[in-house]
Order: sequence, then C-alpha cells, then structure tokens
Amino acid sequence: MTNMQDVKEFVTEYIQREYTVPEDKDIMILNYIEEGYIDSMGFIQFISTIEDEFGIEFEVEDIENPDMRIVGKLIEIIKDKLNA
Repeated sequence: MTNMQDVKEFVTEYIQREYTVPEDKDIMILNYIEEGYIDSMGFIQFISTIEDEFGIEFEVEDIENPDMRIVGKLIEIIKDKLNA
C-alpha cells in the first residue's frame, strides 16, 4: 500500500533530481510547466514514470487538467487514483 508520503517523496524527488528547483521555492505550489522546469516532452515522460511507479493510468482529461502541473495538486490526483 502506497501512502501519501511515498507519493509526495517520489514526485518531489523526481522534480528535484531532473530539474533543480531552488531551495527557496515552495515545491508544493510550483507550476513546473509554467515556470519552465519541465517541457511538454518532459511532462509526458514524467507522467509515464508516475504511472509505472504507482501502477495507475492517467486519462486524457487528467493530462489536460491544469492541476496536473502543480506539484501539490498532482500528488492529490495520484492519491485519488490510488484510492479509487
């Protein structure tokens, strides 16, 4: 069973590892696409990595949801999928 902390750590560590986010940024409210950390190809790769890691699948409407681009909201979406 994956808990919320696991999801949060996975997502935040991935973004920190792949795209160095300054320490003074609140990563939970970071819109990683608008702020230029991840481009569209990187986003697809990121989503695919999340799907593989947690055994979930994102639908087209998930991908189009602006909340997917904000770290804290993305974590909530993943949690909801895990609990579905």
